[in-house]
Amino acid sequence: MELSQCLYAWLDELENGRRVAPATYDAYKRDLEHAIAWLERQGIGAIGAVTRHHLAKYLQACRDDGARSATVSRRLASLRSFYRFLTRVGYTDRDPSMHVELPRRELAKPVALTLDQVEQLMNAPATDSPAGLRDKAMLELLYGSGIRVSELLAMKASDPQPGLGYVRVCSPRKKERIVPLGQIAAGWIGLYLREGRPALLEQRIGGAAARMGAAEPEELFLNVSGEPLSRQGFWKTIKKHARSSGIEDGGAITPHTLRTSFAAHMLERGADLRAVQEMMGHEGIVSTERYALGDRPRVKDVYERSHPRAGFGTRVLDPERE
Repeated sequence: MELSQCLYAWLDELENGRRVAPATYDAYKRDLEHAIAWLERQGIGAIGAVTRHHLAKYLQACRDDGARSATVSRRLASLRSFYRFLTRVGYTDRDPSMHVELPRRELAKPVALTLDQVEQLMNAPATDSPAGLRDKAMLELLYGSGIRVSELLAMKASDPQPGLGYVRVCSPRKKERIVPLGQIAAGWIGLYLREGRPALLEQRIGGAAARMGAAEPEELFLNVSGEPLSRQGFWKTIKKHARSSGIEDGGAITPHTLRTSFAAHMLERGADLRAVQEMMGHEGIVSTERYALGDRPRVKDVYERSHPRAGFGTRVLDPERE
């Protein structure tokens, strides 16, 4: 069976079987198309002709071309997922990726803003315009709930319930969860729903989509043309406000920064790890624990103050003599 046919079957499984997020689908497609193109240039077109040696040479070629360690690791992970699928459905009876060495890399430590930086960023949008109200509501919602940017942009106008203090969120894996909403975020979202979003929708009247009879968008956050805000549009927005707030030049701020800051600040103040995991929509608690690693002194302090047998400030007993 040809490699290109196998790839088509795998992509169909991802899209229609596993229903992965579009970004995940695109990443697998990009990685595997890159690998298959390299193999075909070596004269290898059939799935049964690929060996461990070929894959090792491919990864070495990636390194020689200047690919970062993280990129090489991701490409090998994509190949392993691909081959697990192929062996499961019977397209091949061997997995050459299984014995290829996965380059080791340290996970980057999550970088959180300080409370002062958060305050500066939250105050950056000028709220005297519909777009400014939208930006303020988005930033407050991200920091106030810890949701993913993809979840924010997919949110419908009916999902937040500011009066009830919660927001309904649908994860990339289509799992729904209810996340608490603080008073500040709820207030700005309510104002955006009453004033900002209707004003942005008015910009759509007379636009191409409206003239073609396209339905009014359901998404909560809209661009200045009254259409759903894109991830690229959000990226530009947060970079702009990072620069104007004076936190830094905008280079270190990413769409994930406020999610990281939400988790770090919650855990710093003694929030329950499981509760933070649930709010963030993490499948496993290890993902959430990463955000607590940078605060070892406080963890020790909490232990010393909270554990009944920590012993600090009390008479220490010698087990051999008592």
